[in-house]
Amino acid sequence: MSEIVRRPRCKSVCPIMPTTDVARTVQFYQALGFSVDVHGDFVMTMRDDVELFLSLNPEHDPKRTAACVYLRVDDADTLHAHWQAEGIEGLKPLRDTDYRMREFAIIDPDGNMMLCGSPLLPRGT
Repeated sequence: MSEIVRRPRCKSVCPIMPTTDVARTVQFYQALGFSVDVHGDFVMTMRDDVELFLSLNPEHDPKRTAACVYLRVDDADTLHAHWQAEGIEGLKPLRDTDYRMREFAIIDPDGNMMLCGSPLLPRGT
């Protein structure tokens, strides 16, 4: 009788990005609507089902070592408009991609980039 082996599953990912200023990072991500939990030099953020972690690195050079994450959202236009109305700095314009996504970038004060995107509606819809 063969034994059924259950393959372990990956459940989520929490990127860890660098920051040079914990207080500034907390303020920035709270303005984006993330809840923030600070543990000394480590910041844990969460919005809906998305978690982003940031770790203090005073030697971080955003021109050489910044991170990038892709955040899938249900409505890139609405999120962009909301953050634009809030005056969030680092917000880039919306664009349609050749891979059928409506997306925009937002750059945090340490040069970390979040690309936020939602699928474009099928043509003719």
